[in-house]
Amino acid sequence: MNFANCFGGVKAVLFDCDGTLVDSEYAHYMGWKQALNDLGSDLILEDYYQYAGKSAETNAKLLAEKMGRNCADDLLKRKTEYYRGLCKTGLPPIQNTIAFLKSLASKKDSLGIKIGVCSASRKEEILSHLKHLEIDHLFDVVLSGQGDLHEYSDPEGVNKPKPYIYLHAMKLLGVSPSETVVIEDSASGATAGVSAGCFTIAVPNNYTKHHDFSHTHWQLDSFSEIEVADFLNKVEEKQNLAKGYQAASKDKTQG
Repeated sequence: MNFANCFGGVKAVLFDCDGTLVDSEYAHYMGWKQALNDLGSDLILEDYYQYAGKSAETNAKLLAEKMGRNCADDLLKRKTEYYRGLCKTGLPPIQNTIAFLKSLASKKDSLGIKIGVCSASRKEEILSHLKHLEIDHLFDVVLSGQGDLHEYSDPEGVNKPKPYIYLHAMKLLGVSPSETVVIEDSASGATAGVSAGCFTIAVPNNYTKHHDFSHTHWQLDSFSEIEVADFLNKVEEKQNLAKGYQAASKDKTQG
């Protein structure tokens, strides 16, 4: 059966990686904590929540500013080395999301859907995670906010929460924002998806559950027991509701 006739609206589903597919946030936290310890400072877990989901460069600058020292580059280098060491044996998957991804991938040809990864992390880290989880073959595109956005320019930077990584993924896949679903675990990533015009779903983890996701289109506790058909139906339903609200608001304004 050609399911594309049933679910014609969604043409691409783009996943974040860290905290969405791979349970890496604690390793990131430990990397920053050890780097800060080297420089005579510290980071408790509760304070790390505000940094979860942001790019490493952004966090290095924020932490250096908090220390009152010009040490962002040194801090980032140390954190990267510690984090790589923690990743050598592989990090655990976000099981429910991986199960959903595999189910979606098994149906993507009949659905006419492309699947991608759009992460703020370094490309080598992303590929290492996907390979360890044995899902690297499932994606049509894998993009890094640190290495794949050279054609974009922004004085504030091009990585998340800026929309460029999702705009670039859509360009490569030949899809429009109205045909694209973004799945994120952090407010920063979700902002990138929403700003790119995509239907954006927040699936927070223990480190990001306190983030503000009020700007997203759908919030899930997890992908547990969510079937692909039900997922696509729900997305279409919410998209239609949003279109209805927009039309009603427009009519009210014109009236």
